[in-house]
Amino acid sequence: MTQEYKRPNPDELLDRIKEDEKVKDRKKGYLKIFLGYVAGVGKTYRMLSEARGLFSNGDDVVVGLAETHGRIETEELLKGLEILPRKQIEYGGILVDELDVAKILERKPKFVMIDELAHTNVPGSLHSKRYHDVEEILDEGINVYTTLNVQHIESLKDIIYQITGVEVRETVPDRIIEIADKIEIVDLPTEELLQRLEEGKVYIPEKVEQAVLKFFKERNLVALREVGLRYATRVVDSNMKQRLEKEGVSGPWDASSKIMVCVNSRKSSENMIRLAHRYANNFNSEWLAVYVEPSYKFKMGYEESLQLENNLKLAEELGGKVFRLTGIDIAEEIVLFAKSKNISLIVIGHSERSRVEAWIRGSVVNEIIRKGSPIQVLVLEGGESHINNKHEQKIDKHDFLDIKSYLRPFTVSLLSIVITSVICLFLRPFLEAINIPMIFIIPIVLSGLISGRKGGIIASIMAVAFFDFFFVPPFFTFSVDDIRFIPTFIVLFIVGIITSFLADTVKKQVQNTRQREEFIASLYDFSRDLLVSQNLKDFLNRITSYIADLFNYDVVMILPDNGNNHLKIVSRKGNNELFDDRDLGLANWVFEHEKSAGYGTDTLSSSKWYYLPLSAHKSKLGVLAVAPYNSDITNEQKHLLKAYTSIVSIALANYLKK
Repeated sequence: MTQEYKRPNPDELLDRIKEDEKVKDRKKGYLKIFLGYVAGVGKTYRMLSEARGLFSNGDDVVVGLAETHGRIETEELLKGLEILPRKQIEYGGILVDELDVAKILERKPKFVMIDELAHTNVPGSLHSKRYHDVEEILDEGINVYTTLNVQHIESLKDIIYQITGVEVRETVPDRIIEIADKIEIVDLPTEELLQRLEEGKVYIPEKVEQAVLKFFKERNLVALREVGLRYATRVVDSNMKQRLEKEGVSGPWDASSKIMVCVNSRKSSENMIRLAHRYANNFNSEWLAVYVEPSYKFKMGYEESLQLENNLKLAEELGGKVFRLTGIDIAEEIVLFAKSKNISLIVIGHSERSRVEAWIRGSVVNEIIRKGSPIQVLVLEGGESHINNKHEQKIDKHDFLDIKSYLRPFTVSLLSIVITSVICLFLRPFLEAINIPMIFIIPIVLSGLISGRKGGIIASIMAVAFFDFFFVPPFFTFSVDDIRFIPTFIVLFIVGIITSFLADTVKKQVQNTRQREEFIASLYDFSRDLLVSQNLKDFLNRITSYIADLFNYDVVMILPDNGNNHLKIVSRKGNNELFDDRDLGLANWVFEHEKSAGYGTDTLSSSKWYYLPLSAHKSKLGVLAVAPYNSDITNEQKHLLKAYTSIVSIALANYLKK
């Protein structure tokens, strides 16, 4: 049977051209990565050997940073090469040497050698990670040669943990590897590596024994070597396929497919996100990360909320599109969204509900499988991650036992039940005891509406206790003469719990609906107000005032002077945070690189200001800076701010054309 071949249609070719343009916009320099499977295989040696070759051919080569670790043969390669001095940053009372990005940009060589791509910079550096330094250098058209171990690739973090039992802290997002122009595998047989280790050519003698016991076990090295070779092969295959498609070579082009991973607020979601990313790469598919917030859920604790934000941030770093949904039925929301986006595979963790919860409320996984046909569902075993699992359990327990979180619900419930009891005591001569429990449903509902499920549950318990104490003979005791009242207690408690849950759910749905309506209305009002601005000053003042009032932030609008690119503050609302020359310097960096920076980012995260670039139609327009002086900036708020800056950029571009 002859296999059918087809060429990509014009739409596919246009999409690939746009993707190529995005890559070109991301970097202008040439990036080469020397990839090894562990320390000591010779990555730095290979990088410096290539540097000497380039230098011999007359190319302008400098060494930005090379870690020789005292290896004599590696240090020999540095002789004759230009080595740029490192930048010293004081941290914890000591001076730490770091890569000096400013000197490299000032020197502007053709090639620069930068070791250890996954390195975390000391606090106080411009960027928190070295790969951000490399991105900035590439943006200036400088070619970079760098080194990386396979265990530092973000999407492989969970696999590395399974192999070695060691959690790798420093990682590089896969997008950095994907934009590399060339990846060279630096390989060394495990026997030779272990021999080098024993000879003290990898670590100093004091660390050799510790390394062998932990990371440098022979079985670990064999597995890591295989992971590295497989990863490099996959990258090469992907690059080859892209080139063939670009050149229009006939082939069995795969039908487009989409993968969706269901994310929650647990650390175990990190493994699912990495798995979805690997599957998407293997199948050359688009992938999405979706979080569904149940409208009946308790208020999320700080640590739990932080973990959720980290999970969603990881999905974005690995190239996934992030979506937040809200609904009563989690499975229904997931299936409807998956079908609307034409998802072909759903990745989800095993249900964390107990057997009792699954019996009462059903299994989310089973419901997705039943309703999601013909979508394929991949269920991962275990709802918990092995990494930091003990810490996570402590966090959950701490949130559960937080006495302060019960203070308001307890107060509301106590007041409502006491008032109801007083009213019922006055009405007792006119009511039968069996009718009084119906009246106690009212404070239970009110407690649920005012202070959520906690208040409703506490009110249900109090309602049973007060009813027994004041209205069931013998009075003013918790004993019962007539056992026929016991079913009444049970029914009152169960009905109270169910009613409080429903009241809390309705309350949350109303809040979510109101938030969505407020957001849509605010965008509409914001766009309308910008259109009626009389002049540029009024236009800019409306922007800063509106965003400041909506988010309760300090807001600064910064635009370039006429005729040059020197930035200046043109509008400001709020004076809670200082905005000095250092902040203006960071605004210049954001303007030049068209990237967000400051608070909550990886670039000068110590700043109290969060900077967003304003650009439209490939033109740089200015910078918007906000300072959250009362709270943190969540991922959701960042998305909202980006939505506003998009409107501002388009409106500003049109206004400046007038």
